[in-house]
Amino acid sequence: MTGKIKTVGICGAGGTMGAGIAIVAARAGFETVCYDTAADALSRARAQTDEFFGKSVERGKMSADDRDAAMARLSNTTDLGGLAGCDLVIEAVFEELTIKQKLFRALNGICAEHAIFASNTSTLSITEIASGCGREDKVVGMHFCLPAQLMKLIEMSPGINTADSIFDTAWAWTEAVGQIPVKT
Repeated sequence: MTGKIKTVGICGAGGTMGAGIAIVAARAGFETVCYDTAADALSRARAQTDEFFGKSVERGKMSADDRDAAMARLSNTTDLGGLAGCDLVIEAVFEELTIKQKLFRALNGICAEHAIFASNTSTLSITEIASGCGREDKVVGMHFCLPAQLMKLIEMSPGINTADSIFDTAWAWTEAVGQIPVKT
């Protein structure tokens, strides 16, 4: 099932949550495109990610080769178009409905038809976030807990219009990256 997902995009990757989600994806072997509107935030997040992986090597939790490979899977962009090749896009932007809706509408015109959109929201309705985006059947809730790279739980939520197969694919991806999904 996760064979459909090869490249993951993270919106808001310059922030703490987005950077942590990017670590989870890259560490598990997925090409990971980190998007943020601020290049300096992406640079800081990349430096912190390099430091995190360095400490993981020091503690024997990963090899130096695995660290280097994970870092090589991470790319940064401030151009939303850089997410065009992603199979799964996870947003970790401000907890504001209109911002999330606007982002998903924009991504709908950029990403391939098969791409799944996930929201890291903990409070907003997935159905409302998906409303008007053009692919309401391909939007899921995927709430990571802080810090995402250490906490294993992900609260998974379908919207009213989310297709079962899409939810199942997103669920399988969370398991593939070593997380523990729980349906909410």
